[in-house]
Amino acid sequence: MTQPTSLGNVQALVGSTQGNTYTLERLIHEGGRGALFEAKQIRLGSRCAVRLLGLEQGQRKPLLGALSQQAQVHHPGLISAIDTMLLGDDRLLIATPLLGGQDLAARVAGQGKLSLAEGLLVLRATAGALYALHQRGLCHGGLHARNIFLARFEDVAVDGVLGNGQGNQRVCLLDAGLYLARGQQATPADDQAALSKIISETVSDIPPPLAAILAQAQHPTVSRRFPSLQALWLAAESAQGRKAVAAQQTALVGALRLPTVDAKSSRWPMLLAAGSFLVLAAVIAAVGLRKSQAATDEVRVVAKASVAAEQVTIVLELSPGHASVSLDGKPTQSPLRLNRSEQAMQLLIEADGYQSVSSRLIPDRDRTVHISLAKVQPQEPVETTKKRKSSRKK
Repeated sequence: MTQPTSLGNVQALVGSTQGNTYTLERLIHEGGRGALFEAKQIRLGSRCAVRLLGLEQGQRKPLLGALSQQAQVHHPGLISAIDTMLLGDDRLLIATPLLGGQDLAARVAGQGKLSLAEGLLVLRATAGALYALHQRGLCHGGLHARNIFLARFEDVAVDGVLGNGQGNQRVCLLDAGLYLARGQQATPADDQAALSKIISETVSDIPPPLAAILAQAQHPTVSRRFPSLQALWLAAESAQGRKAVAAQQTALVGALRLPTVDAKSSRWPMLLAAGSFLVLAAVIAAVGLRKSQAATDEVRVVAKASVAAEQVTIVLELSPGHASVSLDGKPTQSPLRLNRSEQAMQLLIEADGYQSVSSRLIPDRDRTVHISLAKVQPQEPVETTKKRKSSRKK
């Protein structure tokens, strides 16, 4: 393993313009993977994150190749480079979008461990981004809680599971492939073990079945881990009592080619085939008309009974995770297994220290519902309020 070339005094670079394109405005972080700055693109005025790496000549080609391949991977949870530049003194500039929010390590340090619902959301989003890389022969190679980023964004929908009452957020994966700058090796199995360790350490109240899944993904013997991150996620879904269904390939049906009637020799076979079809259709119609009305009514009754007996599964992902659930005044818990119906039911979510949420729920299909409760703001004591009013009168 080789160390990146030193960049010298990186704080002195603040205020400089690199590559006649990016003005470095603030040093965000400096470490083993270079220096990260908040920067401004001088032509568009857009803000971005710029990383400066000192690289030896033999390290440039593998890293630039990986960054180029990542830029062709389109996934909502993967933040790829938008620009790269080779600068003087063996320095490489990597520009990525500047996101608002905080990384997972800062979130846990400031607010404590994630609830189970929040942890499952982070697991799914991060596993999806990693799986997209693995499908193209790429790896992250340095996954930890500091490069799983909870990006805040404006949304017309209600607060998401990770919003914590302050807007919606999505999970993003940063810094994929930077292990190549240090001459390291990485495999998809390494990413799987790292993600499972992060979830185990940052999520509270992990049930034993899910804990066993995460432990298997970190097994010292690589062959004992899951064959892919998709398999890991499906196992985690099954451990929560949900229906685990992988993506199914769509069958491709070739176009049917009918004989043409241009040649006279081909007309007679087509006419015979058409006549045979008409005779067969007439026989089927005659048999169908002879069926009694009673048999038809019986089939309809059986069909209605089977439809009415169908059930739907509605999974509630709650924040906080210990919130209680009531449906039509009766206590229950997620997942909800209800008879399929178009009639609305009254759903009530309550937790100590949080504002309760009451909503109408229609059990018409299987789905997952994310509900976050807002914290109750502490009320000012009455005596303090009276003193404030009396001071104003004086």
